[in-house]
Amino acid sequence: MASYDFVCQQCANEFELFVSGFLKQKDRRCPQCGSTDVRQKFSSFLRNIGSGATSEGCSPTRGSGFG
Repeated sequence: MASYDFVCQQCANEFELFVSGFLKQKDRRCPQCGSTDVRQKFSSFLRNIGSGATSEGCSPTRGSGFG
């Protein structure tokens, strides 16, 4: 299931859509005012890698085929 963040250009409502499969144009509707004038926000994914993590945590694992 994918998650998409949007902001409504009419009422400034920020909302999130959970979609199974592909996001369709008809699904892009503000739940607060019903407007279809919405813009997708940039989403980033965070990974919790523990408190002792260093920048090395982003390196490919040895033998993984990527490093």
